[in-house]
Amino acid sequence: MAGHFVRWKGNPDFPAQDISIPQHIIDTARQFADKRRGRFLAARTLLAQLMLRVYGINTLPRLTTDCHGRPAFANHDLPDFSIAYAGNTVGVLLAEEGGRAGLDMEIVRACSRQTQEQLMQGLTSREIALINAQQDFMEAVTQIWTLRQSLLKLTGEREAGLDSLRLLPGAGRLRSSLYPYIQVVCDAGLVLRALARDPAPASVGDG
Repeated sequence: MAGHFVRWKGNPDFPAQDISIPQHIIDTARQFADKRRGRFLAARTLLAQLMLRVYGINTLPRLTTDCHGRPAFANHDLPDFSIAYAGNTVGVLLAEEGGRAGLDMEIVRACSRQTQEQLMQGLTSREIALINAQQDFMEAVTQIWTLRQSLLKLTGEREAGLDSLRLLPGAGRLRSSLYPYIQVVCDAGLVLRALARDPAPASVGDG
């Protein structure tokens, strides 16, 4: 699956070596409480590291946010990216040029069983059957929830796009009927991570 992913556990020191974080980002972070400030700066430092490593850009380009609060580069010629938080872990997924990215991370034991049962209310019968067939109910629910959230973050649909999602249990993937070329995969662990990638239009026909 194409894309560049990096994560950090804990709060890094700022500024990072060889990376320039714009002063307005640091000033914005000062307005937040300690935990949010640390995650905010960590995410943007990770993004800056990716831009340096992949594109040789050593100053984080200017960012903007959409109506849902999703950050993006103000220059639309730069790649799409997605940020996710789980506890004190921060992750950033950077798409290839022309594609879109969606990242979600969840801690398996962070929600009560009652909360996870509530999450099941929006799932399909096939997804519920798959969950009930697993030995670890909480992990199964959290995994499907993480898959779904990563795809919805990519499309920007939020909850409005839930009906378009379909799980393919045999392949261990999630698909959107509205976005047939999107692929979503999830890996297991104490922190579940799901990465959604929509390839650039020019690569759709590539085999």
